[in-house]
Amino acid sequence: MIDVAALNASIEAARCELSSDDNVKGILSLATRTQIWKTMLDVDDIERSYRDRTHLHMTCVRHVQFVWEMALPGDNGVEEMLSLTQKLIDQTVSTDEAKVRSESFLNDVEARGTEDPTALRAAMVADAASHMVDSACHRDLYAEIDEDLVDDDELLPDALDPSYSCAVAVSGATNSMPVEKTDVAARRAFWLWYLDEAIPAVLAN
Repeated sequence: MIDVAALNASIEAARCELSSDDNVKGILSLATRTQIWKTMLDVDDIERSYRDRTHLHMTCVRHVQFVWEMALPGDNGVEEMLSLTQKLIDQTVSTDEAKVRSESFLNDVEARGTEDPTALRAAMVADAASHMVDSACHRDLYAEIDEDLVDDDELLPDALDPSYSCAVAVSGATNSMPVEKTDVAARRAFWLWYLDEAIPAVLAN
């Protein structure tokens, strides 16, 4: 069973982090998100925890899918990654096949170039979708719980959390980039949605 009190406390701590006057970039740190993920775990129900984690990734990708569709109208690549992730949940595709397909998808996107801001944002949606698939390949309860990591940019270039990639897609900047090059309002709005809507919706289902 999930410790609801602990989960609520970790989410409230995340809200405080976002609203802090010192947080001029609107960042929700990896350390804070890791604590939330930890309190979302149901140690008595590994399958439920796996599905919650995977559905949260899927919800984030769907939330920013419009960025991809604006940049590449008619390209169904992200939708195909979402479908592939559902097949992994249902165990109707092998993890080997899924990993090959997600890697191929991301490589194809990166080969198109990310020089202009629109292409870069679309590539970050693709990054989120690809890592969503990779995450779904692992049913380990603690697959993404690493409390030694505190900064998302420690995971660059090829192991980013999907939610972080989604935040980059909407804000146009990584955490380390100058605030002047960041859509801070969009980043903060994404993280508030993550806390107030995405997580509760996932757990309710």
